[in-house]
Amino acid sequence: GDGDMGISGDSDGDGVFDALDSCPDIPGPASNRGCPELTQEDMDKVELAISMVQFETAKSVLLPQSFPVLDNIVDIMKRYPYYSLKISGHTDNVGDDTSNLALSKERAKACFDYLASKGVFPGRMTHDGYGEAKPRATNNNDEGRALNRRVEFELSVN
Repeated sequence: GDGDMGISGDSDGDGVFDALDSCPDIPGPASNRGCPELTQEDMDKVELAISMVQFETAKSVLLPQSFPVLDNIVDIMKRYPYYSLKISGHTDNVGDDTSNLALSKERAKACFDYLASKGVFPGRMTHDGYGEAKPRATNNNDEGRALNRRVEFELSVN
C-alpha cells in the first residue's frame, strides 16, 4: 500500500472513505452517506408529525396541538445536525385546484417558519406544496380525504 489509511482514508472507521462520507467524524452506514441513521423512535416521531400537524380549516394557521409535534422535529434536527429537511404540503381534492396548490405551499411554509423560529437553521430546510397531486389515500370518503390533507417531513443527509 501507499501510505497510512488514516490520512487518506476513513477517519471514523465506518468503512466509508472520508471523500464520500458526509459525516467523516461520526460512524454510519454507506447507505446513509456514512452518517448515523435516525433511531426507530425518531423515525416514528417524524411519521407521527405527518398525521398530527393540523391547521385551521382552509387556512395555513397552525393549530396549537401542532406545536409539540413540530417541537419533536426541532429536537431531531438539533440531534442530527448533518440532516436537511424537506417539508411538503398536500391537500385533498375538495375545492379549487389552484387554491389547494396555494394552500399546500402556505402550509408547508408555516411549518418552515415555525421550525426556523425555534432555532432550526433555514438553510437546512426547503418547503413546497403539491396541492391535490399526490394523494396518499382515496378522496372518495372523509377518512381518505383526512389522510390526504397533510404536511410531510422528509429528512436526508446533505
